[in-house]
Formats: sequence, C-alpha cells, structure tokens
Amino acid sequence: MYQRKKNKKTINIILDDFVKETTQKEKYAQKYSHSISSATGDKEFARKLKKLKVRTGRFSLRKEILNNPWINKRPASQALKWLFREVFQDAKNYKYTKRLLYQGGLFIFEYHNPKYKDTSVLPWFDKYPLVLSLGPRVYETGVRNLGFNLHLLPPRIRIITLCYIFELYKTTYRFGIYYKKDIHPVAVDYYNIIKVLEPYGVKFSVRMYIPQRQKQIVHFTTKDWHKAIFIPSRGYYDIRAKKLIKEWRSYCKKEGLTVNEKVNWKSAI
Repeated sequence: MYQRKKNKKTINIILDDFVKETTQKEKYAQKYSHSISSATGDKEFARKLKKLKVRTGRFSLRKEILNNPWINKRPASQALKWLFREVFQDAKNYKYTKRLLYQGGLFIFEYHNPKYKDTSVLPWFDKYPLVLSLGPRVYETGVRNLGFNLHLLPPRIRIITLCYIFELYKTTYRFGIYYKKDIHPVAVDYYNIIKVLEPYGVKFSVRMYIPQRQKQIVHFTTKDWHKAIFIPSRGYYDIRAKKLIKEWRSYCKKEGLTVNEKVNWKSAI
C-alpha cells in the first residue's frame, strides 16, 4: 500500500512555529537581552562585597547634602545654574547615549511626548524627569525604563528618598566611587525600597518611560547626587508645582499615610 511521505520541517518552518509559540513579551526580552543584562545590577556581586568586606571608602551622601552650601542659597536656583553652566556643557562626563537606563543610576532627560499624553491615563506629567532608575522592564508592549521620578515628590521627601536608597545599597555605591567605576548598575530592589520608604508616599513617584521617547539624557555619578537632588523640574505639562503637591497629599491621605511635605528631612536622614 502506498504510504504518503511526511513533510520534513525546514529550519524556516521550525522558526515560524517557535515565533507563534513565543509571546510578544518573550520576543522583546530576547531582542533586547544584551542591553537589559548590561543595564541590570548583579545581586550576587553585591552580596560578595559585603561578605568579603571589600574596601569601599566612607563616602556619605547625607554628609555631602548637609554640607552643600546651596542649602542656604536657594538650592533649586543654584542647581539649575550648575545644570546649564557645567553639566550641559560637559558632554563627555554627563551625556548618556544608551536608551536603557541602568539600574540604580540617577538621570534627567526630556520627555515631551508620552504615549498617553492628553488622555485620562496621563492628564499631566513632568517634561523633564529626574529619575532614580529601577532598571529596564519587559512588558507585552515593549521594553520600558522604570524608576522613581523624584520631581513628583515634595523637595524634602526627594532628599529623604535618595539618601535612604543610597544607605540601603551604600556598599555597592561606595565601591563604584572608591574604584572609580561610578557609572555602573546597582541591584536596587523596588520592594526593599518601598518597605522602607512607603511611609513617605514614595510609590506616588513610580513611573515608566518608553526609551525611544526619551531625549537629551544626562546621568549623574553618585558623587554628584548631592547637587542633582536639588534640580527642579523645568516644566510640568498641564499641572503646576503647587497642584502637584496637592496630588501627592491626596495620594498619602488615600493610603492612610500621615507624612507632611514639611517634614524635618535633616533628622529623617
């Protein structure tokens, strides 16, 4: 009896079948695997630093902020002068050319055209976010940069937030400073940070950004954080700073938090 031969699968057919079985999220993860890996901190490395007690110096962000002379000279104004006169003029040390923001880094950039601009999803936004990066994340819609936009928090809460994050991961941050490898990912963990900082309403500042829509990205070394933290937003879209504080207050009230924007940040850090 004649037996029909089975069609052999070619490599193209096998690949087509694989793609069909692969979710969109997995495809993005595969496509950007190298970039995501290079922007993500190594948790095992951080554990080894602590275990081996590697020398990392004694840099203190709290001390640097407290000793910053800008505190008594309108810090926001001084920070803007520094941003325009020094940072923007020094592309070699401050310009960031990659799309994915490395985990644990502090960045500022232009973000004028969010995906949901002028919709109920995003009725207002910060056009120049100051972001402590939680690293890139992969979603069904693509790769996104996730982080705390410090501009969405009251000025004193911003300082508390950055100081606490530094203290939580100070061994790794100090290692970067001490060995002059200050531009590298630090394995900061969202849940560890929130566990400590949620009483300050920090969840309100969590945002995600589409890498292709970020422009003019600037990164700050840890040694610059005591200056960068005072940089105000150069513009919010469809909301004013005072109204933004009210939005933060409303969030805190809804979450049952008793924190006040006039908290004594010097004693808190």
